[in-house]
Amino acid sequence: MPKEGSMRVAARVFATDKMFATMGKDRTFGQLRNVASLPGIVGKACLMPDGHEGYGFPIGGVAAFDPEQGGVVSPGGVGYDINCGVRLIATQLTSTEVRAKIRPLVDLLFKNVPSGVGSKGKLRVTLRELDEAVTRGIDWAIEAGYGTRQDKERTEEGGRMEGADPSAVTEKAKKRGLPQFGTVGAGNHFVEIQDVQEIMLPEVAEKFGVKAGNAVVMIHCGSRGFGHQVCDD
Repeated sequence: MPKEGSMRVAARVFATDKMFATMGKDRTFGQLRNVASLPGIVGKACLMPDGHEGYGFPIGGVAAFDPEQGGVVSPGGVGYDINCGVRLIATQLTSTEVRAKIRPLVDLLFKNVPSGVGSKGKLRVTLRELDEAVTRGIDWAIEAGYGTRQDKERTEEGGRMEGADPSAVTEKAKKRGLPQFGTVGAGNHFVEIQDVQEIMLPEVAEKFGVKAGNAVVMIHCGSRGFGHQVCDD
């Protein structure tokens, strides 16, 4: 999409013709042009194949900004879910083995991973534990039995960010976050059992432990009402 009007840079969309047509049915492209118009943007405003309408940026929007050129910092460019992302869990189970037990497996997932608007988790934490969890990050989760050292090695910045200050978080945000530990939420969040049908990059797949014919689990989640309230505040 060439630079025009108030756009400071051009925009690039990564999509098939079919995806591109779908993206054009809402405000996705208008939001992409808005991103390309922001101060300090460098390179191009990009849109990935999952592109659809967001809050400010389109979902799937990617952009970089130069702070020396008056670049912007936004708490809610795409949306308000801090640390929202997708994680893949590789398994050694074949898709055939999993299909044979798919119904009880899905029932167990629904039972153990609460989903939907207002969902509350089985994990109960105190305010002090919440402060510790958001400060220590993955180390807290590992010690509580919800992760392994290998997870930490595979997580950006070792699963925590330096300088986290829970005293800067409002009581309202903490109260929203307390009951939501261990839940997947609503919207486009999901826990999905998937079938690996084809390997495109064998060397990369081997490093990730992903094999053709095996089942994997993909999780899309974030910080839910806790992160949303932090951004609002």
